[in-house]
Amino acid sequence: MGVVSAKSKILHAAACVVERAGAGHLTLDAVAEESKLSKGGLLYHFPSKRALLSGMLEHLLDRLQERAHEAQLATEASTVSALIQAQQTQDDDERAMGRALIAAAAEDPSLLEPARKVLNAWIAAVREESHYGVLLLLAVEGLRFMEMLNLLDLAPAERARLYQQMAELAQEVAV
Repeated sequence: MGVVSAKSKILHAAACVVERAGAGHLTLDAVAEESKLSKGGLLYHFPSKRALLSGMLEHLLDRLQERAHEAQLATEASTVSALIQAQQTQDDDERAMGRALIAAAAEDPSLLEPARKVLNAWIAAVREESHYGVLLLLAVEGLRFMEMLNLLDLAPAERARLYQQMAELAQEVAV
């Protein structure tokens, strides 16, 4: 395993704090303690809680786009199929970061502006490719959102089956 960057370590620590204590307890002090970095070391990379939250969102969007791009290259999948595959492989850290961002966005909706731009770009791309693609994209995002908020008690096999069904539908309705 390679060397973990300080930023990655901090983002993982932030996810752990949210997972363990909830989004309301995400503080710079808690993240510094969890990451075993000094607060100064944390502040070097993320000078404020807002910067940390922005970093978490950037990480989430980058990872999702990377996985979708990899899926498109590997399988020549449509945009919606690639996004379904990418969402299916979201890890626990990413789900925890998403919960923190939702809580933070309640106080500062402008934090979600980068996500809004990315989502609208995906919708535009999907619209070009498939008549029902937007509907499927919204379904996969809805499932992700409900899981992120722990609103569903899905067994891993059931969750995988739902994503598989959405992927199959995406192939069937491709233009």
